[in-house]
Amino acid sequence: MPESSPEIALSESLVFFEKSSSLRSLRDRIDRLEISADAKSLLLDLATITLNVGGKLLALGRKILEFALDLAQKFKNVIFGVIIALLLSAVLGAIPLLGPAIAALLTPLMVAFGILRGSIEDFRGMAIQSEIDALKQRMEVLSTYAVA
Repeated sequence: MPESSPEIALSESLVFFEKSSSLRSLRDRIDRLEISADAKSLLLDLATITLNVGGKLLALGRKILEFALDLAQKFKNVIFGVIIALLLSAVLGAIPLLGPAIAALLTPLMVAFGILRGSIEDFRGMAIQSEIDALKQRMEVLSTYAVA
């Protein structure tokens, strides 16, 4: 995001957060997730979080949830790597006698490797860091003007 005056940065951030998905569309996306009903309920609670900035009420929770769901969709290889690592650790843990000890030692390493390998595959040709930095800058601008 280029350097600009605080007023312009605030207005750009307000426009960004005002363009969040509707609660209905987020509910549909959450309903399609294969997670427990409790987790779905927690995500829907997150979607209701609002923030008063400059006299405007922003649906901050909906924007954050939308961003998280988009990241999960973009980074399928990381998720796949973690799942494979956890399955391998479960298989190792099922080996009699030494299995649980070996699984306890190797699970963190396998998960880290799964995340690393999946990240490498997902980050090839993607400019996700710029998206994360832009969101971070917009959140910092909003925190400056937030009303408790």
